[in-house]
Amino acid sequence: MSKSLGNVVDPDIVINGGQDLNQDPPYGADILRWWVAESNVFTEVLIGQNILQAAKEDVFKLRNTLRFLLGNLYNFNPEIDRVTNEQMLLVDQYMLHLLQDYGIKVTEAYKEYDFGKVIRLLLAFINRELSNFYFSIIKDRLYCEDEKHHKRRSCQTVLDEALDVITRSVAPILPHLAEEIFQHQSNTKEPLSVFHTGWIKTSSVWKKPGIVEAIEGACAIRESFLSSIPGKNTSEYDVTIIIEPSLLLELMEQLQKDQVSSTSELNELMMASHTTLLTSVPRDLPANTDLIEGKFIINLEGGDIIEESRYVVIVQQAAKEKCPRCKKYTSDMALNPCPRCLEVIAGKWTT
Repeated sequence: MSKSLGNVVDPDIVINGGQDLNQDPPYGADILRWWVAESNVFTEVLIGQNILQAAKEDVFKLRNTLRFLLGNLYNFNPEIDRVTNEQMLLVDQYMLHLLQDYGIKVTEAYKEYDFGKVIRLLLAFINRELSNFYFSIIKDRLYCEDEKHHKRRSCQTVLDEALDVITRSVAPILPHLAEEIFQHQSNTKEPLSVFHTGWIKTSSVWKKPGIVEAIEGACAIRESFLSSIPGKNTSEYDVTIIIEPSLLLELMEQLQKDQVSSTSELNELMMASHTTLLTSVPRDLPANTDLIEGKFIINLEGGDIIEESRYVVIVQQAAKEKCPRCKKYTSDMALNPCPRCLEVIAGKWTT
């Protein structure tokens, strides 16, 4: 691109479109600002329809993430409904741990004026940590638990913190979007602009390295389960996890106290109908049952405690009937709500 050759791109055309909208569609100011931020000024800077379209898709993903966060905080008042860190579910504490890590890294990137790194960190966080992982496992809690249930308020607290951190981290690049999101947040006592309320606010209390091993160990088991049923609905299956007495078993018992559960944190991570946690393979298994073996290396205390633990995963078709409300196979009778959903429905009738 050279001004002397006349092959420049007019920013006004990028924002508002050219005379032929099929050839030069309008992208808006946000897309132009995003392209500028992610461009590497130390190499040849490229621009074109494909590059602008890719930037548009990235911003679309960001807006969808923010829309999900806002949509699930419509009845959440942080001053009244917030759950303290100690009372949160472990997976929610794990997300705050990741959120603090993201806040530290993105702040350092801004200090170095590395806006391309800011965008890479942002996209990695919203795509991998939020959309692909956290959002997928908490939907059951958000949509099926009673709206004031502790479990639901716990994940709403995380969503509120995530919305605040993401909004502030993207504000220097997309100020109009950040201001739009801030104006829709539920905390009305804040000043009128995101730019008058300071930078990213995270807490050192969110740092929980011990919880990381428990959640990541469960995620390793989850990957073994998901890889055995590619493309299928996880709620159609019951999962049995077999771990011999070890540190990994102790970590999994933090996520599931009972031997069999449909509502434990471990089952939420598996996204199955029921999860069974055992220390040995059941003797009454059918002869043709597949045993999926795996291992996970636990690293605690900065490497002072390292242990390799093995596990076995058994995947079976769900034994119970499908609940018409939560869509999990946890009902004792066909077309009847499961015990959890009956309790929620009964609570709504009595209030």
